[in-house]
Amino acid sequence: MKRKLISAVLVAAMTVGILAGCALSQKESNRNEAGSQKKETLESTKTQLSSPDYDFEKEYAFGDFNAHSRADMERQGGIDTFEDKEIVFQDISYDQLIYLLQQEGNFLIQLSGSWCHNSRAMSPSVNAFAKEYGIDTIYSYDFNVDNGEDGSMFVRMSNEKTTLGTKYNYMYGEFVSKYLTNLDDWIAYPSDDDTAVSYTNAQGKEVTVGRLQQPFLFLYNKDNTVDNSGSGNGSKKCPVVYAFEEMAERDSKGVYVKETDDEGNPVLDEDGNPVRKYITEEYNERLRGIFDHIKNNNLQLAHYTKTDYMRQAFNSYGTEIFKPDEQINVYPVTYRQLKWLLGEDGNSLVLIGGPGSEKTRAVISKINQYAVENQVRVYMYDPQIDGGYTIDKWGYTQTTNICEEDSPIIKMYTDLVDGYLTNLEVAKTTEDGVPLIQEPFLFAYNKDAVDEDGFAAPIAAYAELPYTLDPETRHYIGKEKNQTACDEQIKTVYAGYAKWAGIE
Repeated sequence: MKRKLISAVLVAAMTVGILAGCALSQKESNRNEAGSQKKETLESTKTQLSSPDYDFEKEYAFGDFNAHSRADMERQGGIDTFEDKEIVFQDISYDQLIYLLQQEGNFLIQLSGSWCHNSRAMSPSVNAFAKEYGIDTIYSYDFNVDNGEDGSMFVRMSNEKTTLGTKYNYMYGEFVSKYLTNLDDWIAYPSDDDTAVSYTNAQGKEVTVGRLQQPFLFLYNKDNTVDNSGSGNGSKKCPVVYAFEEMAERDSKGVYVKETDDEGNPVLDEDGNPVRKYITEEYNERLRGIFDHIKNNNLQLAHYTKTDYMRQAFNSYGTEIFKPDEQINVYPVTYRQLKWLLGEDGNSLVLIGGPGSEKTRAVISKINQYAVENQVRVYMYDPQIDGGYTIDKWGYTQTTNICEEDSPIIKMYTDLVDGYLTNLEVAKTTEDGVPLIQEPFLFAYNKDAVDEDGFAAPIAAYAELPYTLDPETRHYIGKEKNQTACDEQIKTVYAGYAKWAGIE
């Protein structure tokens, strides 16, 4: 794909920009020719990715999981993971998971990812049982934070490992140590196993916890004291109420495992391929146990919505950003969801920023105000892979931000630039010449847009918003001139979205 370069002088000047091209001109021409037709408005359109009516979670799960399973001919024969879009999974970020674990009530959570063939094998059965038992939401988180198939950013790794994800293994370790205190009762590799996970906590102490396998489905209640595991460990606090951990594969014939002999060696067919043993019925019967437990004990599942998260996370820094009943049209997405979104047809509004960013907290209410007034959704991706939680709440010091030049995980950011944000032009660059955004970064996006010269121009309009909550700084958002400037920048991006979407 072509990429157009502009002068350094122009780059430095473009804190706010609209990039219009032939796609926009064609839409304007079409609208003129169809002048007798009813014009769409931001209030009436229901066809855009950023429409509040767009069922993002279902569309994402259907699209991303099926794309991975169709590509896996060797193990899955190219089958779909989900046959339809009636899907109950809601993808959540790390800090949303941590906030959820502190809520009252029962929650059903699955640790899994579309990259993982075992996750793709289990998810259809979990989804089917959820619908059968009247469950509308299962929260999903993946400790492989970039969804990469090489597993290099899988943070459930022990200290002795050398992968990049090992640098962040405390994210997994603290998740278990602080919240899943009876995990050992439910997994194959508990904390006293040779393959358990050791990590170094914020105080410099090495801690060892059990190593769960993904996918892992569990029922959680932070206040539960009843041990349902039958492990005999005598746990007194049992936040993991019930769990299912079993590795299997799936193809068009059903769920299977690979045959092994008495010594654990794989059994091969005459062509040298592993023999598949199909276990669909018994596998599903074991999986059904967690759903039967919910039904037989008349347990009601609680909800912790993304709106709940936005309100709690942004308000957790001492200032009320969102009022208790305020409508919030900013919708947080995970890294894998962002990449999927940027690969979809259509127009969207995206914010790079999060609650751990003081500058994002300074402007998020204004961004949301425009979104609500214009009845659109803004997707928010937090470039801190932990939402800033391990630093701000637990005292860790290592950066978790993919948008910092010296970050160990900046490749997650450069992959976004190289793969999707191909016309990104901002004032700051890395030593390698990669344009480096300053969060919060608000932009309108269409993957197929091109400029008048035929170069890719998927970023239709953007704004870097440098405002802060600190009254001693130049860009204090409380100053009238800064409020006016911020409003104009946000309006520019919304106007760019409206033009590219063909909306009046």
